[in-house]
Amino acid sequence: MADQPPSTLPSPKRRWLMKTAVVIGAAGAALGGSVFWHRGMADGKLTEYGADVLRGLARGVLSDILPKEPAQRQVALDAHVRRMDAFLNNLPHSLRNEINALLGLLANPPTRYLVAGLGQSWSSASDAEITRALEYMRLNALPTTQMAYHAVRDITCVMFFTAPENWSLVGYPGPMNV
Repeated sequence: MADQPPSTLPSPKRRWLMKTAVVIGAAGAALGGSVFWHRGMADGKLTEYGADVLRGLARGVLSDILPKEPAQRQVALDAHVRRMDAFLNNLPHSLRNEINALLGLLANPPTRYLVAGLGQSWSSASDAEITRALEYMRLNALPTTQMAYHAVRDITCVMFFTAPENWSLVGYPGPMNV
């Protein structure tokens, strides 16, 4: 019996690599495209989606500090979003683009679920669900998700606590006259 010529079929490793590359490429394109589905900022101002994300983040980060009465709470959150809008529009263009991308990730359902583990919009989520989403980001195994958590938490706190109208909520009397 004559020897058979060796088979020239692609190795399973090559097939696996090609399938994996196609899946990763498709997933990357879907995630990248979804960032721009609902943008966080457009034409130099926050979109309704970006404002929704910032309002939700404030509810989670500042939950115990915000007024308990719903009308006062809404006024405080709306004022916070206006300050955030002004702040974000005074950032350098490159940093504004990064925050816009982050707000877009957190605004769109598929990427919001991947980044924060939150399956519903920020406005329809309860305070407890938002707190769990922030904890998901804070304790995530990916350093980029942890950095995103710290960025949104820090910006939220800085913008809230630098507003003189919020000082009374934490018992700060304001700067001393020297």
